[in-house]
Amino acid sequence: MENPSYHRRTPLVVTEQMRREIAGAVAEIDLAQMDILRRMTPAQRVQMAASMIADVERVAVYRLRQREPELSEAEAYRIVRTGLLEYERQKRRWETTWAD
Repeated sequence: MENPSYHRRTPLVVTEQMRREIAGAVAEIDLAQMDILRRMTPAQRVQMAASMIADVERVAVYRLRQREPELSEAEAYRIVRTGLLEYERQKRRWETTWAD
């Protein structure tokens, strides 16, 4: 299956702002941390990434349930995993429909 986003119709033009942002990101790389990562096995790096994703999900669920306490934990996880932006769009549509 092909993803159409992989095929750019227009060439990518790197602007000066993009160059500055890339340089800033590279400057923030911690060389000691990179050395540690280099010594880890691929499985260890995947495990670390999965752990970071789980942590971010937990925080997002916690914050969402603070805003909307009526949501169950399972429902909040579903919303976080499917995308908060889409949830907010649907919620606004629903509120607009019921306001009319």
